[in-house]
Amino acid sequence: MGRYLVNLTFDLEEFDIPEEYGQKVSERDQMEVTLAGMKRILPVLDKHNVAVTFFTTGHFAQKNPELIRLLSDKHEIASHALYHAPNHDFQEQDILVSKQILEFITGKFVNGFRMPRLRPFDEANLAKWGFRYDSSVNPTYLPGRYNLLHKSPLPYHESGMWELPCSTMPWLRFPLFWLSFKNLPAGIYSEMCRLTLRKRKSLMLYFHPWEFADIGDYKLPGYVKSPDGQALTDKLDKLISYLIKHKGEFITCQQLCDTLDADKEKI
Repeated sequence: MGRYLVNLTFDLEEFDIPEEYGQKVSERDQMEVTLAGMKRILPVLDKHNVAVTFFTTGHFAQKNPELIRLLSDKHEIASHALYHAPNHDFQEQDILVSKQILEFITGKFVNGFRMPRLRPFDEANLAKWGFRYDSSVNPTYLPGRYNLLHKSPLPYHESGMWELPCSTMPWLRFPLFWLSFKNLPAGIYSEMCRLTLRKRKSLMLYFHPWEFADIGDYKLPGYVKSPDGQALTDKLDKLISYLIKHKGEFITCQQLCDTLDADKEKI
């Protein structure tokens, strides 16, 4: 690829992370917090005219079908399984059900999948169910979460589909995920993204809409909830501006697969 391609992705899900820390949040509040974050994100995306991929749970989509249809006019809707809750009894069939829900709501084919919390799962059925790509691999080491240093940090084709790993820094494998964006100074994080983009020609970043709502009153660790709201939204705005300035081209995950397929055919 002769371009510098940026996948800006959001896991569009219920705000259930407080349950990981023992705080119960009603379903209504889970939805409202995520929707409040979306109200901040969308003007920034419109301002820069960038298309992104929303990995969406089937449950969230069922509760907010009008929003999902609206998003699908400009952005890509991909699957994030059926539920996101940490206590949900996940079944492999949930992936197919979520795909069917999203396709019914949008009237468009759903090509991509990302597993909630990037947990391990059996990927064997994805291609059979019509998925074109997966983006559930974070090729780094995070104690208590995953050790995937053996996985390629670059997009690769496996089992009949593309795997689009979340971005890590070259050599160091430092993850450029949502917690890094939230906790590192804006200038340092942006420069790390630029260096990664220059080296690898593609960048896969992921965030959550609920991060951009005002979540300071919830019982969450400081590194999870701060900054939030408008401060984090401004940080996102500056990141997008910085990457555009350095020739970053924002595309959806589906568009990245198109480019990868085209490059594969040239070989």
